[in-house]
Amino acid sequence: MTGGPELYGFPPPGMLPDLRWLGPDYVSVLVYDLTRGLLRQDTGTRVMGVRCEGEPELTAAVDPAGVIRAHDVTFRLQIFVRDGAGRPWRLTGSWTYSGRELGTPTASITHFWQLHSAEAV
Repeated sequence: MTGGPELYGFPPPGMLPDLRWLGPDYVSVLVYDLTRGLLRQDTGTRVMGVRCEGEPELTAAVDPAGVIRAHDVTFRLQIFVRDGAGRPWRLTGSWTYSGRELGTPTASITHFWQLHSAEAV
């Protein structure tokens, strides 16, 4: 990601085979989705850095045949941004992806952000 934010603490994709449902580079997907969400709130926002605070929390559910069809993964993050007015902020929270009906034609992946704190830096 040339010219993108600095990234810290994310485990290499090869170490997390259970995240293949997010694609070959889950970090790029996460940063892209996160940035789009922040830009919807303030079109002048610039993401400067994203720090993953520990191992992602993974959960899976199986269908009646014993096939995994649902995955959730939560990342505890610190996000360093500069808002549209040029003020720097550190956002702390959890970013979650939820995959449902994976491996079927009706598969869906949603995501959401839970803000824990916002601190001017």
